[in-house]
Amino acid sequence: MFGVRPPCAVGFDFDHTLGLDNGLETTAFYRLGAEMGHAISERDRPWSAFIADVLTRFRSGRLSLDEMVAGFALHLGREPGPHWAARYRELCFHLVDELVTPIEGARELLAVLAQRAIPTAILTNGWSPLQYLKIARALKYDGPVLVSDELGMLKPDPGAFAKLIEVLAVDRACIWFVGDNPTTDIAGAQAAGLRGVWFDWEHMSYPADAPKPDFRIARLDELLDLLPGPDVSAENVR
Repeated sequence: MFGVRPPCAVGFDFDHTLGLDNGLETTAFYRLGAEMGHAISERDRPWSAFIADVLTRFRSGRLSLDEMVAGFALHLGREPGPHWAARYRELCFHLVDELVTPIEGARELLAVLAQRAIPTAILTNGWSPLQYLKIARALKYDGPVLVSDELGMLKPDPGAFAKLIEVLAVDRACIWFVGDNPTTDIAGAQAAGLRGVWFDWEHMSYPADAPKPDFRIARLDELLDLLPGPDVSAENVR
């Protein structure tokens, strides 16, 4: 019928968009080092730089978790083995209740979207079951969750967003994707034909070489002023 808005749906990133893990994977490395007999201080800059580097390579898919932990063990002068990777996983799982918190307004936003019958889903880079545990702790969310290691692809891979479109079952032009990362979230969503909403709660500078987001919000509840959306004017882009 003329004038009726087409249905919309919202996809979300998780880390630094709906929840915070407050350096969980880094903390797990410090605790693993202590168990290996080498207490590492967070003020030790070479060690903090090493851990940051291996986590960056792991998160970008250049290292597996087992390879990452093996490299950590070797750096400590310990013999690598699968038991250390298993223990690292356990430490990460145990830290979820201690460190994971929701972003302000995340639970409330998801509740309002559910009340409005707007479909939602989470598409997150990371590894399971850690991401599932973090999401459950922060949000108690029962909607679809897509994790990169199960998909076999990382955002901004178009295939990851194709899976999101599939589970939301809404035309891609009517899907809004909310995330904090201009490259993996905004550019990835836009390349897949979705609307990219940059969640700039940390007041970061937007990269000059990244595609401009369709919208910018500084608080999650600002999203409600934009939805439902495919007929929202481009003049409202912030």
